[in-house]
Amino acid sequence: MISNIKVIVANPENIDDLRELTKHLVEGLGQDFDPKRFDWGITRRLYDPLQRHGILIAIDEDSDDIVGMIIAELRIDPFGKSEGYIKQFFLKEAYRSKGVGHDLLEKALEHLKKIKVEKVKVNIKEQAVKASKLYEKLNFKKVYEVLELDLTDKS
Repeated sequence: MISNIKVIVANPENIDDLRELTKHLVEGLGQDFDPKRFDWGITRRLYDPLQRHGILIAIDEDSDDIVGMIIAELRIDPFGKSEGYIKQFFLKEAYRSKGVGHDLLEKALEHLKKIKVEKVKVNIKEQAVKASKLYEKLNFKKVYEVLELDLTDKS
């Protein structure tokens, strides 16, 4: 456990750090980072009165560095029920397996409980199997599997 970490709600001043963490997350999953898509998505979230409290960051108080982030969103399912969705979750390598991710996820779940979501969902890429252990510790259950077909793949 690392004791010098605090988890707070992100604000517009953190946008450069959020961009950098998102870039690491996306590229770590073997995808290209799209700055325009990031700017659109983060701006929408940072200024939305309901969503902005779901962008949480972990700060190392010794170095004042932002070392992780999680985005917990409110969505409405086709039947009108509110559900939470963990959209992005990234932690710098040096801070993994030290309880920081657990703290970020717990704060995100607290936020979602406050806004009265009924269920929380997360999609996990195959490359992020280690992260699934954290979700299991917090009682997430595998409900379905998602298969994907890339129609732009020329091979």
